[in-house]
Amino acid sequence: MQELIKKFNNIKIAVIGDLMLDKYIFGKVERISPEAPIPIVTVEKEKFVAGGAANVAANITTLSGKSSILGVVGKDSAAITLNGCIKDLEIDTSGICFLPERKTIQKIRIIGQNQQLLRVDYEDGSYIGSHAEKQIMDHLATCQNLQAIVVSDYAKGTITSELMQLLKAHANKHNIKLIVDPKPLHKDFYHDLFLITPNQKEAQELSGILLNEDKDFLAAGAKLVNEFKANIIITAGARGMYVFPQNAPENYTHIPTVAREVYDVSGAGDTVVATLSLALASGASLTDAAKLANIAAGIKVSKMGTAPVYYHELEEELK
Repeated sequence: MQELIKKFNNIKIAVIGDLMLDKYIFGKVERISPEAPIPIVTVEKEKFVAGGAANVAANITTLSGKSSILGVVGKDSAAITLNGCIKDLEIDTSGICFLPERKTIQKIRIIGQNQQLLRVDYEDGSYIGSHAEKQIMDHLATCQNLQAIVVSDYAKGTITSELMQLLKAHANKHNIKLIVDPKPLHKDFYHDLFLITPNQKEAQELSGILLNEDKDFLAAGAKLVNEFKANIIITAGARGMYVFPQNAPENYTHIPTVAREVYDVSGAGDTVVATLSLALASGASLTDAAKLANIAAGIKVSKMGTAPVYYHELEEELK
């Protein structure tokens, strides 16, 4: 595994999907409001970080790969802040489309005494139009020497049926691995890809199988491989991961979770898909890539909030 991650710095990956700005408001709670039975948070600090597809790109970069981000934001102050967060990580941001008719997606989390008390979302879930799709594809065509394309679909409007068809054609033409972190709403978009990475809830909705026991995961994995004609990795939280190769789903692999204290799971899926894409582009098998992503996810959940995993952290964990 240590030899594998040394190859990451030669890997270039394009990330396409819903870009978000995550804002954290930290404070202390010492009393209850006289106006309603809710805590009063006295603000002590605020923090902005790249979220959604931007967090996938951030993880690729902090793990020593090279990432380009493609997506849409509004022409607003949130977009300026998000662009600053991304550029701080040396991510190629030239593929971001600024659309005056849209609002930049924001997730605002209020934290008191290290406990999330409330989340407020600003979002525009309408689908982008053909002009924005063309801008994204035109920029993708300028990205040279890509080893993988990651679609980070949060079902917030960036990923459309037409865009997915264009991405599949581009990936097939250039022999590039196309990896999708899916949303069940877009089930019909995902056929004939290299890899799909649903979490437990998403796999349950995609397959129509209630996932309680190992046999349920095996049935769901086999069904998803057959339906989507793709490799499938189901991330199942405390259960770990279930890996189903497209050519032989019956030869699945169950990877137990890495035992550690879970502090915050937000952004863990982004870390998983980023690590998977780097490992697979570096020549790892599907199972080895999943084992490495499982380790990276274990590092992430020990951190507060949306936060990337760094190369030195993964290297130290492997030691």
